[in-house]
Amino acid sequence: MEFDYVIVGAGSSGCVVANRLSEDPDVTVCLLEAGPPDRSPFIHIPLGVIRAMMDPKINWLYWSAKQKEAGNRRAFMPRGKTLGGSSSINGMVYIRGHRRDYDEWAEAGNPGWSWADVKPYFLKSENNEQFAGDGHHGAGGPLNVTFVPDPSPANKVFVEAAESLQYRHNPDFNGEVQDGFGLHQVTQKNGQRHSTAAAFLKPIQGRANLTVMTDSPAARVVIENGRARGVAIASKSGEKIVTARKEVILSAGSITSPAILMRSGVGDPDELKRHGIETVRALPGVGKNLQDHASVLARAICKRGGTYGITVQELPKLAWSVFDYLLRRRGMFASNMVEGGGFAKTDPALDRPDIQYVFLPGHKPPPPKPVGYGYGYQVISVLLRPKSRGTVKLSSAKPDATPVIDPRFFSEPEDLDVLMRGYKEARRILNAGPFEAFEPTEVVPGPDIQTDDQLREHIRNNSATIFHPVGTCKMGRDDMAVVDARLRVHGIEGLRVVDASIMPTIVGGNTNAPCIMIGEKAADMIKEDAREVRAAA
Repeated sequence: MEFDYVIVGAGSSGCVVANRLSEDPDVTVCLLEAGPPDRSPFIHIPLGVIRAMMDPKINWLYWSAKQKEAGNRRAFMPRGKTLGGSSSINGMVYIRGHRRDYDEWAEAGNPGWSWADVKPYFLKSENNEQFAGDGHHGAGGPLNVTFVPDPSPANKVFVEAAESLQYRHNPDFNGEVQDGFGLHQVTQKNGQRHSTAAAFLKPIQGRANLTVMTDSPAARVVIENGRARGVAIASKSGEKIVTARKEVILSAGSITSPAILMRSGVGDPDELKRHGIETVRALPGVGKNLQDHASVLARAICKRGGTYGITVQELPKLAWSVFDYLLRRRGMFASNMVEGGGFAKTDPALDRPDIQYVFLPGHKPPPPKPVGYGYGYQVISVLLRPKSRGTVKLSSAKPDATPVIDPRFFSEPEDLDVLMRGYKEARRILNAGPFEAFEPTEVVPGPDIQTDDQLREHIRNNSATIFHPVGTCKMGRDDMAVVDARLRVHGIEGLRVVDASIMPTIVGGNTNAPCIMIGEKAADMIKEDAREVRAAA
């Protein structure tokens, strides 16, 4: 099989690139996805995220290496394995990050990636139901963005609790300012998840020049004489080669993209040698620079209702919720369960928030239980700008071998101190006056944990990630950079990486919207470069 472009990974970036490149009827595009089609009902029903996050059919269910500075525990790191990738299993929260995040990318030697450069691509992809036309949001784009139709009334109490502590209300985290507390907008349409597969693939499934191949995991990129020639797909009967006349585009995510590069002979020669892989191109930064958002939660249980809950008294309401969703696509089943949140600075002198807060208006016990009996709520503190850097390495040269993921959480002590300061504020919000009507009792971290040392130890032993790995094929010009500002792999012709792995530094917020932007911008760059080649011919 031969195509002009072969894209590996039908996730948040890959679906966008496939859509935009196949707009030209004169080119052929093949989109490879390791997982199955996105037919699972747990994908499309927003509340199904509770099951999708644990479903091995559509989720890689990765775990990190033991974290030395985080209680020697492994962190759960789910990644999507279906059409739509992680946009099919995530919390659907639409956050772009702070404008300074992108300005810093450009200032670090990546022209074309400042906020002024990338903002048009956010707007291009977006159809915002509430804020279109305000200068900050788009209208008419493929991706629908809106508020959850019937958020829990507890979200209003959460915002009031933050306001009682002198935090501002923010109706739009993607507007003029990021600071403040309010409701999240989500990638949802008519009460259903609007993944990148639903937004960018489903509407174009009739294009004759686009071939989508599911259950087709990429083993390696075929590189000959310094040029990417195609992709080898792993199957039980052996490798099957899909040839690319123009380019191979890796959009497999921050875990899998560097793994594919290393299996292809692109990476740190010492690391490749350990697995008997011949070095095709020495790029020591492949798999390095891993960043993720560490988090820790504060939890309260309640004597009175007001939050989502599973109790005898709530059974009639729960039963009605099923019919409400089937009839109107509204109610609890249309909820992503993280409807509210906020952004704050732990130091007023900072130029942007360094902590994100996520509010969960229900009682959720520790994993593996997905739901718990009774009422409660949680305030999750998220470290937005970690200094710690980790790695993704191969465990074996075999295509089906799980990579070794080591975020090295809190290897930089400053990260722990910043998260601790943010966590203190989360406890203040959790116990603020507006919540008194619920008659809450703080159970995590609990009244016995008060000193800074106790809080640090609690965070080490109870922190997690909110599943935003980035940076493992970073963009730049230094010795550890993997791609240039046009996302071309250094030293290999016809090969790009287009996903979260190209981020030099992590953005201050959820990563799905930035990955969609990266796909939009990359598609334009690929088209521009193709036009230049034709003009020079």
